[in-house]
Amino acid sequence: MTSARYTGRFAPSPTGPLHFGSLLAAMASYCEARHHDGFWLLRIDDIDPPREVAGASSGIQKTLNAYGFEWDGNVIFQSQRTEFYRDKLTMLNEQHMLYPCNCSRSRLANHSVYPGFCDPATEEPIRTQHSAAKLVQQKILHGDLDHSIRISINESISFHDTVQGFQTYGDGEPGDIIVVRRDDLFAYSLACAVDDADGISHVVRGSDLLSTTASQIAIMKSLNMHQPVYSHIPVALNSKLQKLSKQTRAMALDSMPTLATLLQAWQFLGQVELNVSSIDTFWQSAIETWCLDSVPKQSQQATPI
Repeated sequence: MTSARYTGRFAPSPTGPLHFGSLLAAMASYCEARHHDGFWLLRIDDIDPPREVAGASSGIQKTLNAYGFEWDGNVIFQSQRTEFYRDKLTMLNEQHMLYPCNCSRSRLANHSVYPGFCDPATEEPIRTQHSAAKLVQQKILHGDLDHSIRISINESISFHDTVQGFQTYGDGEPGDIIVVRRDDLFAYSLACAVDDADGISHVVRGSDLLSTTASQIAIMKSLNMHQPVYSHIPVALNSKLQKLSKQTRAMALDSMPTLATLLQAWQFLGQVELNVSSIDTFWQSAIETWCLDSVPKQSQQATPI
């Protein structure tokens, strides 16, 4: 999947219905792509079956249609790209960048960044790195290892975000993240990184994912893959100043008035006031007048309609 044309995407997980926070990411990425006469793809990040809600994938598409979104091409499902992820993991393993980790959550409870307990580089590099690579390959091919797999990230990561400005991560951040879970599922950071590097020119998403972006850039650099341009918009907060999410029981978009909710999201994103009376005229005006430079940096409370 390659294109010289602006290519954006919206990539929800099918763990429940879309909410106002989802709409902000969808709207910002959609307007930015269409304003640049670009493509806008819909990708369903369905690589976590234990958290997936039955019917959520089709529900997401139905909601986006009701709100007037139109994506290009067929819907992309991460669950159909397992061989692609496996190939990329093998490439990383051949560079001796991966290692097994059997750390429990309780052992890591007091560490915001992984401290490298299982990193073979802290032990006997030549012997343990080769043995680690063999164990990792077993996990990649057969899933017969009761460990997670981490990638070694030893360099500082810097990038320019078009909304949040210059970002830099060093002094151990973002840390050696998990790329394959103990239950043999591909981790979000790995799958999202290689998918975004595979033809996506611009990523617009919530600012809560800034540190995740640093990890994903490290993966892309290790694989010599293309790095998209990033724009991290502010996230919407509830009355308790928690991020709107399925975990915080955010109201489903399906239960909200469509045009009024679109206009509220538009205002939240700092855009000029629109005087429209339908969903079609909203999008016509929104795409024409969209200005990424007007998007605020700070997250804020979203007032329910």
